Parts: sequence; structure tokens; C-alpha cells
Amino acid sequence: ASRICHLSQQLLRRHCDFNLFVHVQLHATRKSFCPVRMESLFLGLCHNKPKKSVATAIVLEDYICTQGDLALIDFIKEILCEPRVEVVLIDDAFVERKSMECLFKPNAYLGDEVIDCYINLIKAQKHLKCRSRGCVHIENAFQINFLKRDGDVEIKTEELYPIKDMSQICSVERRVLLYLDHDMVFILINIRETHWYLVVINARNMEIQVLDSLGTSQDRKDLTDSIKGLQRQIGMTSQRKELKDHRWPDLQVASWPLREIEMAYAKQTYSSLCGLFLLNYIEYWTWDELSDNFTQDDMSHFRETMAAILLSSYLNKRKGCPLYNYEKEVDTGNPSDVEILDIPTNAKKRKLLHVLDD
Repeated sequence: ASRICHLSQQLLRRHCDFNLFVHVQLHATRKSFCPVRMESLFLGLCHNKPKKSVATAIVLEDYICTQGDLALIDFIKEILCEPRVEVVLIDDAFVERKSMECLFKPNAYLGDEVIDCYINLIKAQKHLKCRSRGCVHIENAFQINFLKRDGDVEIKTEELYPIKDMSQICSVERRVLLYLDHDMVFILINIRETHWYLVVINARNMEIQVLDSLGTSQDRKDLTDSIKGLQRQIGMTSQRKELKDHRWPDLQVASWPLREIEMAYAKQTYSSLCGLFLLNYIEYWTWDELSDNFTQDDMSHFRETMAAILLSSYLNKRKGCPLYNYEKEVDTGNPSDVEILDIPTNAKKRKLLHVLDD
């Protein structure tokens, strides 16, 4: 497949005026973009979120956009809403222009790309990784899919992790050892892309804490499956490694009690804010309480403000210079752009061209 892809790219280069095609595409995409103007919009922007220190008190104004924030957001909105225009890159997480739309629409569901980028900003604050009662590991939004999959007891472990696939097995072992080296592990639960809530594996208390902005729920199947999956991964790792010198007093995490945390004011009445609540739970949860108070109104304001925070962060490698992926891709176009100028006499080459044509 890679060979066919490579040859098709060569055909595009040879038989199409490809450079002109890309130039037209770039011109169409960038027609509203001015780097100098964008750079000037970052001047004077300053945000207290994520919390810069333990002593920082987050107030109402920290959730609300300033005039400078709104000017930056309006400028970003002028960039064509295309999936391959990357506007935020923080560590290993990125957000494309199209994915930013969830921060501009008041009733939109928050995407995992945006969530992972803000989580990386939280991780960059040392006091949020090492909190007063212990060390914290914050999992990315995608990892929950593997935990839930591994929690299916009807699938055998050797089917999930064949012995010949050592890369997967080693990856699980590294993740388990990472969890065991922390006092709290934050897991993000996504229910069928309609609702987010936070699960805290509190090792010192030997309990599973649930922070859900919709309140308590009787249906926690996604959570129970994920914990079963983690238990399976711990069991796999213990068969190959001696698990000692870690922070967990007990490795039977599936037997730990489930504790629903009742939120006094930090709760929602409609579902589109759940991702914003999730991120603030991650930012403020200390051990058994929130360090800062916030309300649903704060989250309504925070949606747009988070766009400005991500775009203007000093950790954003795309700050002031969005990446247009047309520049590094050579597969733009369609099959009708390719013209076969000559039919090769070699039988193997003729067969390959038929495959390409199909």
C-alpha cells in the first residue's frame, strides 16, 4: 500500500502542474491571514488560567474575555475553517482551525483535541502536578478507549496483547508503572461523545472518586469497564515485572470503593458545558475538595476565553504562525488530475498501473 501511495505521488508530481495547484490552494486559504497583524494581537494579553501558583485566587474576571482576547478570536475566525490548518500545538497535542469551532459556539460539545491541549497547559504548572497531598498524573482524553476495551471480560488477554506484539505489551507496562508512581491519576470519561466527567484514582485513600457536573448517576458502566481494564493491565504487568517501590498501598484497584463527589455550585444544567467543567475539576481538585469555586455562568464565559488562552500561550508552537499542512503534503488533488502519457511494456508496471487505476 505504501509503495502504491509513493508511486501515485510520483505520478502527480510528473503529470500535473502540482506546484501551481498548491499555490492556488494556499492563496485561497491564506487570503485573510496577516502574520504581522496577528503578532500585534498578542501584545498585552495575560491570563491567570491555568493557575500560576497555589496562592493564585481565580476570580470571575479570569473567566471573561478581555477586548484583546476578543480581537484575537475575531482574527482567528477570519482564517478559513479547514481541517488541515493547525493553529495550536502544545507539546504533543494540536488543534486545527476547524476543531476550534467548539469554542466559538455556545452549545457545542468540547472536542478531545481542545481538551488535551488545555491539559498540557495544566501539566506545565509544577504546582498542579505535585499538589499538597501528593503527585498527580493526568491522562489524555484518548486513553480511556483502551481501558474500556481491556475491561471487556469476554475478550482474552492474549487476543488483546499477542505475545509477538511486544511493542503493545511494553507500552502497557510503561503506563502501569507511570500510574503506580503517582498518588492520584485523573482519568477522563467520555460517554458516547455526549458527556465528559472526571474520575480520580486516589491511591492513598484507596478509592475511586467521581466528579460529574451533572451530579450522581446510577449508570457508571464506562467507569467500571475502565477500572476493570486497568486491573487487567496491572495483572499483565505483574506477571512480567516485580511491582515494588511504588506509591499504591494496594494493587486491587477494581475492589476500591466508588465515591461520588457532590458538587455544591460547580454543576451544570445543560450538557454542552461538561468539557469545561471537566477541565476546571482537573485544575482545582486537591484531594477531597476544589481549591477554587466556580459556577455554570463562569463556564459559559470560559468557553471563548479558553480559545484566547490556547492561542496566546507561550507554549503554543503555532503562536502567530499557523501551519498550513498543504506545504508538506503531496497527495492533494484527485485521480482525474493524473494523465498516463505512456503505457510501459514491463508487465509488472502495467499491473501496478491497473491497481492504481482501480
